Amino acid sequence: MKRPLLLAAAAALVLAAPAAARLPFFKAGSSVGEGVPLKAYATITPTVHLFGDSLTARIAVVADTKWIDPARLRATASFKPSESTKASVLRVTVGRFAQVTWTWTLHCVTAPCVPRLPPSDKFHIFQFPPARIEYVTGARKPEYGINASWPPIEVLSQVSPGVSAFLRKTNHLNWRLGITPVAAPTYRVSPRLLFWAALGLAGALVLAALWLARRWYLVVRPQRAGLQVEQGTTLERALAVLRYAHEHGDETLQRKAFERVAGELGVERADELTQIARELAWSPRTPEDEEVEEFAEKAGGTQESPE
Repeated sequence: MKRPLLLAAAAALVLAAPAAARLPFFKAGSSVGEGVPLKAYATITPTVHLFGDSLTARIAVVADTKWIDPARLRATASFKPSESTKASVLRVTVGRFAQVTWTWTLHCVTAPCVPRLPPSDKFHIFQFPPARIEYVTGARKPEYGINASWPPIEVLSQVSPGVSAFLRKTNHLNWRLGITPVAAPTYRVSPRLLFWAALGLAGALVLAALWLARRWYLVVRPQRAGLQVEQGTTLERALAVLRYAHEHGDETLQRKAFERVAGELGVERADELTQIARELAWSPRTPEDEEVEEFAEKAGGTQESPE
């Protein structure tokens, strides 16, 4: 930065709020005047703004490099209730004249910033606490410092006087919202056609599931339900199971039925048939149809022709 531009910036800072001085005095003089090593100025722009607008806060420190190292200057500030960005720092040095500037961007949309407090519901005036500028030692401990006061801020309402009067009178607000016309949507497939196609596919899947369930029932649970043993003697029921197993080719059930018939016949009542039944039950070969039928007839006839 050239000297004329730097001096012009320093002259502009004179119009800002000066800092309260608590600095050492140097009799040998200082380039910033009054024998002090530095001067600080705090500004906020704009000082009058509408609710929700952004503000820019700056602290500019002008220092004499004979007494001040600009890198050891620190500035802290609080902007509550506003939210602030991280401060950006700019350092410029020309001869013994140095300037360090901290800049924050402020934004507040919370209730404390709403212009509804006295003295009027049209604006709200408040002021941030003073900022602190310190000159630190090599060990980062404050050696001395000064405060810089911010100018007062006035926040104006974005509600026009006419709207405000209407609200007070009617306690009602007519909302106005401009909606940009939207073009009619286009579809690759007709939504109506897609709906009925999906519905038809769902129905077909339900019918297929019912058909598969019926097939499963007929295959996995075959004629078990069809095995109906008529009421009668235990021998008659055993012979009925034997005929059923033989008709349906269930070899395991057939052998068990032979063993059951043998037990029902008994040794004393039908010794020969009992022996034949046990032989057929434990025979390594499967009995022929004629053997099973002949045995069933003989066993069934034993009840009509007692010994």
